[in-house]
Amino acid sequence: LGTEPITSRLETQIVLPMQNRKLAQELGLKPKRGVLLYGPPGTGKTSIGRALAHRMKGKFFMIDGTFVTEPPIAFFAKLRNVIREAKENAPAVLFIDDADVLFTIEHIAGLSRYLLTLLDGLESESSSHVCVMMTAMDVRKVPEALLRSGRVELWLETRPPAQDTRGQVLQRWLGEDLPAPESIDYAALSDATEGFTPADLRRIAGDAKSLYAADLTRERKLDSANSYLQRAVDTLVITRNRMADLLGDDSMRVGEGRKQRYGMGVGGMAEMNVSCKTS
Repeated sequence: LGTEPITSRLETQIVLPMQNRKLAQELGLKPKRGVLLYGPPGTGKTSIGRALAHRMKGKFFMIDGTFVTEPPIAFFAKLRNVIREAKENAPAVLFIDDADVLFTIEHIAGLSRYLLTLLDGLESESSSHVCVMMTAMDVRKVPEALLRSGRVELWLETRPPAQDTRGQVLQRWLGEDLPAPESIDYAALSDATEGFTPADLRRIAGDAKSLYAADLTRERKLDSANSYLQRAVDTLVITRNRMADLLGDDSMRVGEGRKQRYGMGVGGMAEMNVSCKTS
C-alpha cells in the first residue's frame, strides 16, 4: 500500500520486457539493469525488492552490512559468490541494502568499480534477467559514476504514505484484533500519524495490540480500540521526537512533534505529555 506508483514503474521497465519477449524484441526493449530506491528508512524498500523478485517469478539475493565485517579479500569473494548464485538462478533481484553507507567504507573502496563491471556484464542475453537494486537514504553518497553512466537508469523515491494510505495501512495491520474494530476512527488516525512510515504504522498496530493484550492478561477494564491506538501513537511520537532532540536529527520527527516545530506551539506537546502519562 502506498508503493503503487513505484511497483507500476518496475512492472513497465523490468517485468514487461522480461516476460513479454516477443513484444520486447519487436520494440527493442530491454529490462533495466540497475534500480536505485532512495528515501527515509522504513518506507518499504526491502519489501519492494522482494515484491519485484516475486513478480519476476525469481529469487531475491541480499547484500547488506553483514558483509562488511569481512576483510576486503573475503568481502569481494563473498560478493562474487552471491552474484554468481543470482546469475545461476535468474530471473533474480540482487538487492544491495544501504548502498550509500557501503560506498563510504574505506576497506571496500573498490565496490563502486566492481558494480560498474557487474552492470556492464548484465547486458548479455544470459545475464539480462538479473536486476541490481540499490537502496540509499542519502543519494549524495552514491558514486556519480554509477548514476551518470546509464547503468543505474531507474531512480525511484520512496516516501512516507499519504494521509488516505496511512489509514489503509493501519487497517491492514490491525485486522479484527482490537475490541469493536468497526468503531476505529481511521480518519483521525490518519491525521495523527502525519509523517509516519509504513514501519512506524506497523509498530503502532503492534503496540496497540500489546496494550490490549496486557489488559486482558491482567484482567483489567478494557479500553476502546481508539484509546489503545492513540496511546500507541502518542508514545511513538514522544519517543521519536526525543530521539530527534538527542541526536540532532530533525528527519526523525513525526506527528505532533513535527507540527510543533513548524509553529504549532507548546499546547500540542503538553497534550501529548498528558496522554503519555495517563497511559
